[in-house]
Amino acid sequence: MSLKEKLEKLKKAEDQMSADDWEDYKLAWQDAIKDLYNNIMYRWLNEYAEDKLIEFSEVPVIRVDPYIGEYLTAILEITLTNNKFIVLEPISGVTADYDGKLEFYMRGNINEKVNILRKIVSGTKYEWIVGQSVNIKEHYKLDKTQLENIIEKWLQ
Repeated sequence: MSLKEKLEKLKKAEDQMSADDWEDYKLAWQDAIKDLYNNIMYRWLNEYAEDKLIEFSEVPVIRVDPYIGEYLTAILEITLTNNKFIVLEPISGVTADYDGKLEFYMRGNINEKVNILRKIVSGTKYEWIVGQSVNIKEHYKLDKTQLENIIEKWLQ
């Protein structure tokens, strides 16, 4: 998709959305972030927390997005042993290709960050996508195995 096509897509989306639509979108974005964090903490990585190998903390943060305005969300910090921290940080509720973006990285090693992207499939259904490059053909669905593989790579 060219720059012009991306800009036109953003403009079209903005023109079609009313203030109430954007408010609904913002609430859905906040809920999606909470759902992702819950999956990570209570389903995907819970066994490591139970074994005291990792700890989770949610740090409240206010974000301002040009489309959805100001909103309260949280940064998920995963504390590992040996003073290592993994961060999942909401960046934007709207992007040119996806319906929200979080950055996933190990603190102190930001050059290997991974984008976690929300893709609305239909209506209120969405899926989380991992983007390790800008090439959309190299994006894949996020699940427990993918998340563990990313963390394993960072710990080498």
